Amino acid sequence: MKHNIVTFIAVTVFALSGIIFWETGFAWLVLSLVAVIYFAILAYGSFKIQANYYFTSIHKGKRKSVALTFDDGPDEESTPKILQILKDKNVKATFFVIGKKAEKYPELIRRIDEDGHTIANHSYSHNYLIAFFSTTRLKADLVRCNEVISGIIDKSPLFFRPPFGVTNPRYATVLKELKLCSIGWSLRSLDTRAKNKYQLISRILGVLQKRDIILLHDNRSVTADSLEDIIEHCVQKGIKIEPLPRLIDKEAYVKTPDNF
Repeated sequence: MKHNIVTFIAVTVFALSGIIFWETGFAWLVLSLVAVIYFAILAYGSFKIQANYYFTSIHKGKRKSVALTFDDGPDEESTPKILQILKDKNVKATFFVIGKKAEKYPELIRRIDEDGHTIANHSYSHNYLIAFFSTTRLKADLVRCNEVISGIIDKSPLFFRPPFGVTNPRYATVLKELKLCSIGWSLRSLDTRAKNKYQLISRILGVLQKRDIILLHDNRSVTADSLEDIIEHCVQKGIKIEPLPRLIDKEAYVKTPDNF
């Protein structure tokens, strides 16, 4: 884990600096600088999921195609529109759902599954302070989300995406205990900031590459409005859209005797 290596180096440099500079009058300045650099690295590692700082997430596919992933649903207005477009275009996607929303709209979860899409864990609460949860509370939150999903579709997800893309050592512990696979992204659509569909389409198509895992949100009307055009442009560019499990060559659900 990068975090352990950085911490070891920081502690070593901190101790040596204290010894070397103690008699010079610059000790506190040097020690403060080491501390600032260390905490800056921690912040970068926490907010940049692609850094794989605390644990490894999957950000790119193994095949020369792309995958569509949707966070923060299900949404009673936008999710049905997105599902209809995906069905019309014969495209399969992955939905990282919030447990409390899945609990509220079980019929949408069943529809996502029946349409052949993948359902994944995006936490139960999606609490703004989830990054500060204790290990026990964080584990309970993720477990509850999986229990809600499995209670609706009788399948337990193996894919997880941290809310807000924020990571920390507690996530590393919980994901290892629950045997969940962290999924990041290589293309952030910024659909939460897009003012209109043309801005969103331009953003995605301007940087889209094969092997991309595309981050979208199915609780945004602008995403639903843009999706058909995005898919059509991918077709015109000869970029195939595949299910995430196939793109990364990973099982999406816990195997049971019934699905071997």
